Amino acid sequence: MFSTVVLGSSRGDNGDFDDVKAWAVATTQFPQGTTERLDLAHAQDFALGDLIVHPSTREIESAAGNLVLEPRVMQVLVTLHRAQGRVVSREDLQTCCWEGRIVGDDAINRVLSRLRRVADGVGSGSFRIETITKVGYRLIETEPLAIVGDLRETKAAPRQLNRRRALIGLACAGGAAAIGTGLWIARPQRNRASPEVEALMKQAEFAVYQDTQEGQNQALGLYRKAIALQPDCADAWGSLAVTYACAAPFRSSREIASFRARAIEAAKRALALEPSNSFGTVAIAYSSPIRGKWLERERTLRQASARNTNEGILVFALSCLLSSVGRSREAADLFLGLRPDSQKGPGLYFREVMALTAAGQPEAADRLLAEARQTFPTHFALWFADCYIRLYSGRASAAVALIEDVDGRPTGIPPAEFDSVLKVARAVLSHDPTESEAAAKLWIARAHLGAGYAENAIQFTTALGRLDDAFAVAEAYYFSRGFVVPEVRFTVQQGSYTPMSERQTVFLFNPSLARFRIDPRFDRLVQEIGLKDYWDRSGTKPDYRL
Repeated sequence: MFSTVVLGSSRGDNGDFDDVKAWAVATTQFPQGTTERLDLAHAQDFALGDLIVHPSTREIESAAGNLVLEPRVMQVLVTLHRAQGRVVSREDLQTCCWEGRIVGDDAINRVLSRLRRVADGVGSGSFRIETITKVGYRLIETEPLAIVGDLRETKAAPRQLNRRRALIGLACAGGAAAIGTGLWIARPQRNRASPEVEALMKQAEFAVYQDTQEGQNQALGLYRKAIALQPDCADAWGSLAVTYACAAPFRSSREIASFRARAIEAAKRALALEPSNSFGTVAIAYSSPIRGKWLERERTLRQASARNTNEGILVFALSCLLSSVGRSREAADLFLGLRPDSQKGPGLYFREVMALTAAGQPEAADRLLAEARQTFPTHFALWFADCYIRLYSGRASAAVALIEDVDGRPTGIPPAEFDSVLKVARAVLSHDPTESEAAAKLWIARAHLGAGYAENAIQFTTALGRLDDAFAVAEAYYFSRGFVVPEVRFTVQQGSYTPMSERQTVFLFNPSLARFRIDPRFDRLVQEIGLKDYWDRSGTKPDYRL
């Protein structure tokens, strides 16, 4: 169990003597057992103001119905409640809710921001979270209203509780008492999705997490179906717009303009129905090439996520953006708290595994990859992730064994693709100059065929110790210098593209390119791409510079 505690703030500020003394008081008063890892499955239900909290199902009950929280958010809420009004430090939160991993301020702030929105929304003043500067946080519970006070004793029967609360809320809706309670039922949200539309949107969000063209197409169809059922649902229009905007960079040049036009059209419909609609705002920001727009997109996503409680797709987009600018530690933490285990699609698994790998957390990445491959044993993205992680982490022999296991290969991929990767793995394993040169030539030739091949070629030639070749391919990939890299990723039949204006940067921060990044030419490359400008303007640094 991770038990190291840093005095002061999580930024490393040691604080003065008073800060240390305050921290010591807060820690010694923290109830016994709450600084252990929190298991939601075994946490007891509890009342919180006018709410009933069910940690095991991640539900909060109110007179207006149930709200389901993300696992990380519920863990923090339970931890703060168990402290019984005493201060909980960031380090305690990391131990209880992040399995002892040191996480950035942004990760904790995001969860606390989400809880504060719950307090202001469904909480209706039932609790608030107070920040104690340089010490931590505490949860302040308000006295329950008399109108629902008797329901606190019925928390063991949630279905009966929901029914009784609904009846009480309806009885009060016509009188002055409804105004006093501040319950949701007395102030309904405009254009709120119906249960049927909400279910369709959840399906669509899961399809987006597949992170494939098929998943994107399925999500678009589901959102259009939701709009047909409820044309005045702003979030349905906005989510459709976001999906079009995020899918556009992976379509051919002929399709991009059409996808972005559809994204803007759907976003305008969302904003017309609800001027502050977060999804519509994000879709507008995403409807242009990404190069040079990382900071603007990040700010838009953060503002949208802070306003919006249905934030899954928005957090997914923010996580992917942070990975693409080298902030993989933050991205990994956002992925970790994004969804319950039951909603992990293979694409979401892949993104989180690669973020953990780039963040320097190989053991966590291995565990998650093993879990993913047990569920999706032959999914192509997970199989290749497994292969490449082995190859680049000093386990070339394990990579060779994986590739040579023909029966375990993903289906639908020509044998020649596996053979070309096998040549690299064997060359890395043998350190034979002749094998290395042959493998490098093979992949440089493949870089002429597609953008995905070029991304692999940069990483493979680096692994083979041929940095001149790696930078030559990078110059072609990003700037068409030396030769032109086609926009198709691998084959036209697969239907995935990366046009010049949308060239990927996330792979630049993989462990496979550690030697590539310490070469002086890398600084010039990221400056010309525009990443250095992003780091300067945002006041951040990529993980490899920390």
